[in-house]
Amino acid sequence: MRVGADEALAGTIDLRFTGEGLAPRQVNVAYSLHPSWRGRGLATRAVLPASQYAASEGGEEAVIHVEPENPASAAVARRARFTPGKQPHSKDGTRFHWYIRDLRVALQ
Repeated sequence: MRVGADEALAGTIDLRFTGEGLAPRQVNVAYSLHPSWRGRGLATRAVLPASQYAASEGGEEAVIHVEPENPASAAVARRARFTPGKQPHSKDGTRFHWYIRDLRVALQ
């Protein structure tokens, strides 16, 4: 994510069409912001077009994995109209809350 006239690097957004725990046509959406750019709505504004892109590439459901200790990331998911889903553990035992959004309906 680049911001402003000088295109400062504010953070990253990543889509994965395969991965641990994902069903076919599920897409993992991950994002990270540098601390000085947090709290400005940038992650939410990046998740929405990234989700549209995932849908255009055949994704049917977008998933955001949030560590329970990260309420700011969960807030991004909720603002991007993702809803709470399952709460699985990864192979290394890390627990995540999943937030899910159906990509088969028109994204606004």
